[in-house]
Amino acid sequence: MEVPLPFSSLDLSDQNPCLSRALRAIRRHRGLKTSEVARRMNMPQRSYEMFEAGGGRITFARIISFAEATDCDPFALALAGPFNSAEFAVNCADTKLVMIMVMSLQEFAEDRGADISFLEPPNVIAALQRLFKDLGVRLDDNEAFLAKWLDGRTGRIGLGALSLRGLHRRKA
Repeated sequence: MEVPLPFSSLDLSDQNPCLSRALRAIRRHRGLKTSEVARRMNMPQRSYEMFEAGGGRITFARIISFAEATDCDPFALALAGPFNSAEFAVNCADTKLVMIMVMSLQEFAEDRGADISFLEPPNVIAALQRLFKDLGVRLDDNEAFLAKWLDGRTGRIGLGALSLRGLHRRKA
């Protein structure tokens, strides 16, 4: 996951309680021990445990390092505090929703440059609302498909026949 670090000095320390819950939840979601994440982040375990507990200065660079160590969305982590939702960061861990949005926005900014200044906020709001409504419809379609598929099944479902993302994640 190659993410530029232009905001490496951004201090997220005031988001500690919610961000701390998000860090712990993602680590547990990945089935990792604190020692493993500390090793992946090249930190002493005690320093990592303090970081996860919300101690000290929490920078965006450290969030990026955690995201790389746990394969999650660093931007969703950064928004966990303002959204007051550790669950948001966990829910975005696999899909990388916010990171994809940021990457798409960066591409749009590079393509359109100064023309972005001519966008009118009501048009931006309407476009984003359409986007999220469409994503919601896709989620509803997936739920309906899965419900119909499960209703037609009898007996046991063998995990060997399923390809679930992250189910057989190798622990490096």
